[in-house]
Formats: sequence, C-alpha cells, structure tokens
Amino acid sequence: MNNTIVAPATPVLKSAISILRLSGLNCIDVANRFLHIENPKPRYAYRTSFYINDKELDDVVAIYYKAPRSYTGEDMLEIFFHGNPIIVEKAIEALVDYGCSFASPGEFTKRAFLNGKMTLDEASSVELLINANTEKAVENALNMLKGRFSSFIEELRKEFIRIIANIEADIEFGYEDIEPLDVNETKKEINNLICRLEEFHKKLKEQSYLYDGIKIAIVGKPNVGKSSLFNTLLQKRRAIVSDIPGTTRDYIEDRLEINGFPVKLVDTAGIRKTDDPIEKEGINIAIEHMKEAHVVLFMVDGSKELEEEDYFIYDIVKNLNTLVVLNKSDLGINSKTLDFFKDNAIIISIRNQENVEHLKNKVLHMLDLAEDGIYVSKRNKFLVAKALGSLKEAVLQDKTEVMMLYIREALDYLEEILGLITDENVLDEIFSTFCIGK
Repeated sequence: MNNTIVAPATPVLKSAISILRLSGLNCIDVANRFLHIENPKPRYAYRTSFYINDKELDDVVAIYYKAPRSYTGEDMLEIFFHGNPIIVEKAIEALVDYGCSFASPGEFTKRAFLNGKMTLDEASSVELLINANTEKAVENALNMLKGRFSSFIEELRKEFIRIIANIEADIEFGYEDIEPLDVNETKKEINNLICRLEEFHKKLKEQSYLYDGIKIAIVGKPNVGKSSLFNTLLQKRRAIVSDIPGTTRDYIEDRLEINGFPVKLVDTAGIRKTDDPIEKEGINIAIEHMKEAHVVLFMVDGSKELEEEDYFIYDIVKNLNTLVVLNKSDLGINSKTLDFFKDNAIIISIRNQENVEHLKNKVLHMLDLAEDGIYVSKRNKFLVAKALGSLKEAVLQDKTEVMMLYIREALDYLEEILGLITDENVLDEIFSTFCIGK
C-alpha cells in the first residue's frame, strides 16, 4: 500500500464541482509539485491553482489530511476542481504520469479497513449507504457504519477470549496451588453467551431484501382483480382494467416501497386455457415470474366458488411462498372457497380498499422482515450461525481442552466478520462492488 492512488470522488460529468481524491505517501509531494503548496497544514482549505508543467490547468481548492487522521488512515489530499470532465481527466493523466496509480473500485475503503480505521462490516456498509434506495435502507446502512452490528460482535469476542484464557490457564497451571476452573460455572457463562447470540441472530435479516428489493408477482385467472390490485398498490393507474377477460396479455412491472422496503411488483397475464398464441406466451411468462418471485399473490374471486382454472393455478403456486388473496369481499365471500384455503388466505376488497394495508404487512411478515431487524449480508448471518453452532458444541463437552477448541472455532467465525481473519479473495469480492473513488 506504499503507492499513492488517485480517483475522482464525484461523477466525471459537467457539474459545479468535481473532486479528486489521493491517498498514500506522496500526497505532500503532489501538493508541492501540482499545487505549489509546501508543507501543507492538515485540514486547511487552500485556494490555489493546479499546475501541469507550471501551466495553470484550473483554479482549485485543496485540503490535506495527515495520517492517521484521514478516511484511509494514510496521508490524503482532496482537490476541488470546476466540474468539467476535460479538466479532471487532464489532472488524472498528469498525476498518473507523475507516479500515482489509478485507484481500483473500493480501494480507498479497503485501505481504511487494512489500516484499522473501520471493521470489515463497517467498510461494507459504506457501499450500502451509497446505493440505498429507501430511507430505511439508508438508516440501516448508517447504523452499520456506526458499528451497530460490529460493536456487539466485538463485545462477544472479548467474552470468548476471556473464557479461553481462563481455560488455558487451568490447563497450563492446574497442577499448581491455584484454584481449579469451575467447569459448571464456565458452562453457565457459555450458555449465557448462547442465549445472547441466539437473540441477536433472530434479529439478523438478509440485506438483499432491503437493498436489492422484494419481487412480488400477482397471479390468477382473468378478471379476478389482478390489475386493480396492481394499480392500488402503486397508487396510480398503471395497468388497464377491463371486464373483458385476457386484457393483460403480457406482464407489467413497476416499483414501489412497502414500509421502507423496495418492491418490484409484477402484474401477470390471466392464466386460463386458450388457443391464442400471444396469450399462451403471456401465460408462460407469468409462470416464470411466479417461480422467481419472493412472494406470489394468488388472486381469487372470493365471491364465487372455485373454478377449474383456480385449481390449476393453485397447483402451481401452492409450494411457492404464496399468499392467497380473496378479492371482492364487498360482494360477500363464498363459504366453500373460504373453507378450501382455510387460514392461508387474506380477504380484501379492491373496490372498498378493505385490508389493502394489512396485505402489505402480511407480505413482510411472510418474509420475516421485522421492524427492528438488523439487515446484514448472507455471509455475516451465516458466520453468526456457525459461531452459535460451535458454542452449542462447546457447552456439551466435559473435557476443557475440547471445550476450548469449540470456543476458539466460534471466536474465529466472529473474527472473520470483523475482518481480523481475512481471505484476500473475500476482500476482493467485497470491495470490487464499490464505485471508483470510494
């Protein structure tokens, strides 16, 4: 990490300001050579010019950050140019010719992690914060960046280390005249950690729902209110609503937000027996969307008895994550239809807007998306589960040597989360998704 890296910290397009960011040992040399600033004062905004071979390129503002009091923990320099891509590209070209390296995606944050400025989890949350599409996603990423997840893991890690140290001391000095380890008391401590970790694990949810979004497919036979529900959830007229069966022959999709979660909503073609090749293709696409969706809303005309097409569709969706939606409660719900689905259905009326909000909440409940959930990567949730499993094995052991091995294993999983045990391939995968300049 001795080389000095450079990259734009803002999009390279016409704008009021463009920022170039540098990090590394040569930042002071760059300030001297290109900005004509000798021994720059840290955290001081200099109004100056950027020179290439003593020819002025632009009128700029520059701020120097001295290690370790910077984002990366290294010497850093930020230069504020006028927002013209020609100016920025010329400056980068000159800096690279001088010996700087163009930063790879996420390299500034990777250096911050490697220099101990943030944990691996906190570093990952930077990208989440930048790409968040809802207020809830922003709030979660900010909490992660502030250590809501990693601080608890660090707290547990210290407890693990203390217990391991006690066991090691007992093994090494047990023959001397010191009080022997109370194994039952140690098991109580481990059980306490298990309870805390179990409670924490229950709150962990996969962040893909919050950042990539939830896909919901609305399916059913023609004329049961699919497009009406689609429009109602979107709160705008997006799909054509008609009494003529087969009006929707292709799928329509749009985006909305449910309680802070981004949702891709798909209104599919009505499924029925037909000889129309275009309608058949629409039905095949509808079936594909069902299988890809996180939640399938199976719309049924609840005011009537089930028909052959309803049974046919139900056979397709019953093994998926499906919520049966009995529409048209304003006309009265058919008792046979209700009995068939028992407790697996929600009754609504699109016409009267009855139970629509309850439907939204039901979808989130089906995905176990709690209001107070902590949204983390699949990797981190997996590592917490593995640590929990190792602790449960530890508490079953009577031999302290074996018990310690399992606690060490659990400790390793926690240290993987914090980035104290790292695999270069894992780091590359995490930081490769970052934007240039971050």
